[in-house]
Amino acid sequence: MFPPHNRWSFNRPGSLVIFPVSDVAQYLLALLLNYTERGIALFDDINNRPIPGIDQFGKVVNLDEPAPISVVEQEALTGCTAEIAMSCFSGMLALQAMGIGGWMFDGLSTHSLLGGSGDPDVPGLGFYFQEGTGWSQPNPTGIPGIFERHCPPHFPSMHAAVESLIQRKYGPGGPYNPGPNGPWEDTKQVRGSAQRYPTEVIDCVAFTAQYIFDKFRKFPGTVPTMFVRIFLQAHHLDLEFYDAFFEPGAYLDTHAAHLQNWH
Repeated sequence: MFPPHNRWSFNRPGSLVIFPVSDVAQYLLALLLNYTERGIALFDDINNRPIPGIDQFGKVVNLDEPAPISVVEQEALTGCTAEIAMSCFSGMLALQAMGIGGWMFDGLSTHSLLGGSGDPDVPGLGFYFQEGTGWSQPNPTGIPGIFERHCPPHFPSMHAAVESLIQRKYGPGGPYNPGPNGPWEDTKQVRGSAQRYPTEVIDCVAFTAQYIFDKFRKFPGTVPTMFVRIFLQAHHLDLEFYDAFFEPGAYLDTHAAHLQNWH
């Protein structure tokens, strides 16, 4: 399914289409670490009950004022959507600076794009999909060995997924690892001073995440694990068309000089 008003110009010869795909599972785990550090537990508002066993973390989180699972997961999904939109908008600015035409758009069937159409003639991007009884749609979780997301089947447990996220933060190449170079006079001191998560916070997050996965048979439980919505296409402008049918100023000087400067 693709709107006809986009089809005429989409993915034409000589164009480049960029599909930014967001890892909602990892975003949600980062949110849970943030919530838990602030003492906020989650509540299963879908089944209208506290998470069974969460009381063992009563010294870590406030059990009397929890946040609903569905609300926190919507926060993760909308946060990923905002990041995708910002990445495409930043790409648009870069294209204009280079003198290349481009446009942001949506309208593609996102499940078909990722590879969940069920039609072998429409493989999409080749993502792995989970299917569950009662699910209205299959759930994309990643490309095995290439772009694996922070949940089973790509990790043996949600605790392992949480540890992987923490390693990405503090391990080699991570933003809080003292090894990489940076803009500070004492990069090692600045990066190395980042506070690490206490063990009880990690355990609470892993417990909560495992409950969501076990209860809903996927993670996150109420929104997709992977998400793609807005796309960016890059292409050369037909300057002769604009010169014939538009007033001067319809394109930038960078567009006028693109072939000279870049080719």
